[in-house]
Amino acid sequence: MPKITNFKCYLLLFLLSAVLSGAAFAQNPLVRDQFTADPSAMVVGDRVYVYPSHDIYCAENNGRENWFCMQDYHVFSSENLTEWTDHGTILHQEDVPWGNSTANSMWAPDCIERNGKYYFYFPDHGKETSVNGKGFTIGVAVADHPEGPFVPEPQPIKGVKGIDPNVFIDDDGQAYLYWSQEHIYGAKLKENMLELAGDPVILKELPQEGLKEGPYMFEKDGAYYLTYPHVANKTERLEYAVGKSPLGPFDFNGVIMDESPTGCWTNHHSIIQFKGQHYLFYHHNDYSPGFDKNRSIRADSLFFEDDGSIRKVDPTLRGIGVTQMTDHIQMDRYSALSKEGASIAFLDNKKPFKGWMVELENGAWVKYNRISFHQKPQTVSIRIMASKAGTLALYSGNERGPLLAKVRVSGGDHWEIIQKVITDSISGIHDIVLVNENGGKVAVDWVKFE
Repeated sequence: MPKITNFKCYLLLFLLSAVLSGAAFAQNPLVRDQFTADPSAMVVGDRVYVYPSHDIYCAENNGRENWFCMQDYHVFSSENLTEWTDHGTILHQEDVPWGNSTANSMWAPDCIERNGKYYFYFPDHGKETSVNGKGFTIGVAVADHPEGPFVPEPQPIKGVKGIDPNVFIDDDGQAYLYWSQEHIYGAKLKENMLELAGDPVILKELPQEGLKEGPYMFEKDGAYYLTYPHVANKTERLEYAVGKSPLGPFDFNGVIMDESPTGCWTNHHSIIQFKGQHYLFYHHNDYSPGFDKNRSIRADSLFFEDDGSIRKVDPTLRGIGVTQMTDHIQMDRYSALSKEGASIAFLDNKKPFKGWMVELENGAWVKYNRISFHQKPQTVSIRIMASKAGTLALYSGNERGPLLAKVRVSGGDHWEIIQKVITDSISGIHDIVLVNENGGKVAVDWVKFE
């Protein structure tokens, strides 16, 4: 892993190279043109809205170097979990009347709807608070629409000191605020969603050793699930406890997601149900493997066992949603990969937001699932680079067929787009598999059907 001091120029280069657009697309990470973290997901009608924090890299004299640095918030939405629209900035640190406009401490937020209003909860330092101290409190901004515009309240919530706000409304209409500061706290909210209705309580039944933060509460079948990141070893894993009321007591019930295999120190999450399926939104440092304070949001499906326990989620690159056949299908966001001879690499190490490629040695394969062939495709195009001449085979289902196309590739250190006629009829939802059947190493960027 490169030293952070050597990583500064790298990060600044690709931050400048990122081209902002109005949409992001499926697969993990969900957002591909900026850093995002701490995703708070919310269902509004037939759309999912995600409110993440927005990591940037703080240059010298612009915040605490080599630390978390956030100045504003965006909101993203999707109706199919595949195409995500960036609605732009909804709140900036300079907009907060009570906040420190130079603290770069707009950390993990949350948003919830009540009586036709949308309440956005966020942590910040006060005007007189040391940026490097523990002086976080939590404010609220209110909007008439889930994408804003949000107007911050003139003062933060009285009696709350900490970070990582989460709001839950029970079936009886009572709202609760959760947050963390050395412990995880909970308290009732008044009907106006802007004030506490009682004294905060510490939720004590959780594991005592190691940092706990980022609470997220939801209810299912009469049980209350308190979920949270916890440093049980070296980095954060996602855990949960279950109780019979929103403020406990709770019984520790297990792990939702293990520690990052690549050492990303934080994780932060939310859990929603959308169109009959539960989803876990979380983050990882995909675009910044050498600096884990610049992160990117992900999502994967979440399942429950018959006894109500949560089945552990294995993080994937494929993520969620169905990909259309006419999209650029990014094979590096695979659903399965051969154990030998296959690897993933950045297209350009200096500009990670350009994305990745999959590299296949002779005999290696890569699989991508859940592609919608809404019409019979006539051709397939593949963006490819090969070290020497060879054959790449494209199959439907698995590496044994049916065969969709065979692509003859010429050798050379340059990218080319090769188009071939489809040899077998295909329609509906299918997986595809690319196999390097004969030749040297082949790099594949994307596949597209027409």
